[in-house]
Amino acid sequence: MIPQEYLVAYLSANLIALGILALAFWRPAIVRWIWVAIFVWAGWVNTMTAAREPWVYLVYGDLTPSAIYRDFIVGWFSTHIQPFVLSIAAGQLTIAILLSRKGDARWLGVMGASVFLLAIAPLGVGSGFPFSVIAFASLLVMEWGLRPKPSPESPAAAFIAHPYVHDHHEIEIAAPADLVFFDSTRLNLQTLPLVRAIFRIRAWLMRDTFEPPVKPLGIVAETMVLGWGLLAHTPCRSIVMGAATRPWTRNVTFRTIPSHKFAAFDEPDYIKIVWTLEADPIGPERTRFRTETRVEPTDQTARRKFFWYWMAFGLGIRVIRWSLLRELRRHALRHHREWAHTTVREKHA
Repeated sequence: MIPQEYLVAYLSANLIALGILALAFWRPAIVRWIWVAIFVWAGWVNTMTAAREPWVYLVYGDLTPSAIYRDFIVGWFSTHIQPFVLSIAAGQLTIAILLSRKGDARWLGVMGASVFLLAIAPLGVGSGFPFSVIAFASLLVMEWGLRPKPSPESPAAAFIAHPYVHDHHEIEIAAPADLVFFDSTRLNLQTLPLVRAIFRIRAWLMRDTFEPPVKPLGIVAETMVLGWGLLAHTPCRSIVMGAATRPWTRNVTFRTIPSHKFAAFDEPDYIKIVWTLEADPIGPERTRFRTETRVEPTDQTARRKFFWYWMAFGLGIRVIRWSLLRELRRHALRHHREWAHTTVREKHA
């Protein structure tokens, strides 16, 4: 039952959430800035309220239908209101900043906002339930609308034209395209502590036998050793790797499929994956580097299994891609400086 004094605010909040959800299908870019404004406003309101009237938050204990939340509010929370609420406000402002950015930063903002909205849902009337669930849905629709759509001009399109999952990341690097592409094929992700930790966590969860490579070979050579096949290659510009696999199994293996058979491969209970490394020159010493991943299940069984796998490990996979781009930029900039220094020294020799 909704208390009379909260009825107008409750109905207004849910009508606004429904309007945002509808707008997300039509104008996701506008919805992004609406959510930026909402989280900035929420962070400011919580900061001011916690500083001036922190006791007002105790009313949520009377509104929530959850005994766990009620006990928390009247218990530990009642003696730590200001630091707890101020930390929430800081998180809300951080979410607003991330949502205002592009690419992976925005996606992290969506994840943070989603966690917050789902966490407050058990507050019931206090959070305007189902406001938070509708808001969560609008964020997912918004992110889906803002994600780059698979391009038919992509070198991966010849192998998976209509992907079930499409993941795209790019970065600009102040170095020549030839050098950037050369470095990208020789990156060793196992040297990155965060990536190594993600691999180990996945291996532990899947009960794999984790065996890091004896010596670094570079991302292309290492994946080929694991079973990935080279599907297409444009010298110094792009490379397309692909394989069929069952990533939800223990000690996952990758099956090489010849490039001329890859698109037609449909053996049941498999997913096909292609990923690219692409270096496009946008100036004599500037490159737009992209990496794209496309996934296509061969049947409904594989689609269902991969859905849950992606839900569990999709975040880690995105973090790996993000780390790859930053490590590549660091390597390429260092090599470019070394090359420029050597060139200048030779001219003066």
